[in-house]
Amino acid sequence: MRASRAAASTWLATLAVLVSCSNDAEPAPGKTEAAYQALIALESWSSVNRADDPFVEDPEAAPACLGAGFRLETDTQWLEFDTGQCNWVTLTGSALFSVSEGQMLQLEFSHYNLEAAAPALAELKLSFPDCDVWAKQLSIPGAAAVYKEQFASHCALEVGASVLFHLHNHGQNTYQLQDLSSLR
Repeated sequence: MRASRAAASTWLATLAVLVSCSNDAEPAPGKTEAAYQALIALESWSSVNRADDPFVEDPEAAPACLGAGFRLETDTQWLEFDTGQCNWVTLTGSALFSVSEGQMLQLEFSHYNLEAAAPALAELKLSFPDCDVWAKQLSIPGAAAVYKEQFASHCALEVGASVLFHLHNHGQNTYQLQDLSSLR
């Protein structure tokens, strides 16, 4: 009886090892596992001039800025927006890959506690040349938060095409854009 229990235990242990190994197995030759890859290199984002900013409805009424309003933080690898310098920032970057309509995208961003003199909304937007891909409103005041948003693209994007990221904030707040990626 002990021999059959030992054999059964050995068989179950072997089966458990085989099952756990099958989850970590390498993809079959010629097949690769899909993963998110940066659509825009963080260091390649640049400011859009107010006169060329598609989010500005009235250039005369567009908020004035004391500086660029953003900078690349090399130690954390994110773009940091300081809305004390500029509460309206639109950036552009060139797509490293093409994107098909329906292809999954991932946007990672965060902010510290959001504060303003009066309650307000912050607006964040992501646009491709042919469509608005993503938008989010955040209540101000609000607690610090980290976001990892995944969504399907509403339109296609060609390699090298301009991608726009927009932030309109009220009050002096700090946001971070960590990544914009496409599932490849």
